[in-house]
Amino acid sequence: MNEDQQSPSGPFEHPVVTMRNPGDMVDALPFLLGFFPSDSIVALGLQGPRRRQGGTVRIDIPDRSIWPEAAEEVARFLVALSEHRDRTPDAVILYLCRDPAPGQSGREVSEELRPLAALLAAAFREVGIPVHDSLCVSDGRWWSYSCENGTCCTEEGTPVERPGSTPAVAAAAAYAGIRVRGSLKELHRELEPVGTPTAEAQLRAFEEAIPVLVEELARRGGREAVRERTGELVDAAVARFRAGAQEVSPAEAARLVLGLQDRMARDRAAEWLDPPDVEHAQRLWLFLARRCAFPFDTQAAAPLSLLGWTAWVTGDQVTARVALGRALVADPDYTFAQLLYQAVNTGAEPQELCATLRDERRSRQRRGSSRGPGARGRTRRGRRGRCDGGVYRQ
Repeated sequence: MNEDQQSPSGPFEHPVVTMRNPGDMVDALPFLLGFFPSDSIVALGLQGPRRRQGGTVRIDIPDRSIWPEAAEEVARFLVALSEHRDRTPDAVILYLCRDPAPGQSGREVSEELRPLAALLAAAFREVGIPVHDSLCVSDGRWWSYSCENGTCCTEEGTPVERPGSTPAVAAAAAYAGIRVRGSLKELHRELEPVGTPTAEAQLRAFEEAIPVLVEELARRGGREAVRERTGELVDAAVARFRAGAQEVSPAEAARLVLGLQDRMARDRAAEWLDPPDVEHAQRLWLFLARRCAFPFDTQAAAPLSLLGWTAWVTGDQVTARVALGRALVADPDYTFAQLLYQAVNTGAEPQELCATLRDERRSRQRRGSSRGPGARGRTRRGRRGRCDGGVYRQ
């Protein structure tokens, strides 16, 4: 289960938008997240007597069998998140967003999710947080579970986009330069593995690369040599992408993906974090992640984590959360993705880690210069906050 958090903005970062009714709350949702959520539970914390925006938690709507556990988890996570940044929310707005199944209406979706809304409200009451409103958004309409006697919505639901009107939140977001990146489904689709025939050619390349890599690792000093070669291949690929390349060959993609399974090789790749090359590295990580089709889908955790890392560094928290969430789907135990995901979701800043990586890169470059041209097999020592690891390990 993935949790996505949108950190609260400072009072002078964006125009103030007043949400006076449930319609305003629905209008604001995609701008709060940066995308249109689909199949999602969203909990928006509210702070103070004026109910200012606090932290936001989003998770996928789970199977019905674990709705009680999921409701408790959302409440606990929002409290922990808010207390980490400031304090416990004074109230919460709940959103349940789901597209209708074929032949299903939005109203039927709202009734189907009503028990989940009740469980969420109970979970937040248990931790002492009242529900300001609880909304279902489906099929371009919204319903309020908090509505009494039909005073704010009808059985047919209220259209999200009201004809002839421009929501105040949309105008304020446009003024602030905030854009909505499409739906969550569309963002995930951009990261899906390539299909045939590309996937078949890539599979053959993986199968051919593995025995060669195993043989290299078995040699004396093989692990260090493989790491060094992986770094050289990454550097060369980023340089080609900088020059306008859009892809690498299946053989090179396989070798890069397999080499990046080593933690130290991956950490060196993370040093591509400064403009203008960070954007070229980001395109490379996306390309490699999409080449990890079954049965090599678990190998996608490394390039997806690097994609999330570069997105976080460049301020694109939407891509960072989506990429890191998918990395944890590929490998739930992938430590690098876990740590980055937690950092992004708690509002941490990457500057300190960036400084560490820049220092490491400069130190390695000095070591390489002192050893003369053609030096190979360098061992990296004394790296702060890093552990050794082998290929196929996190």
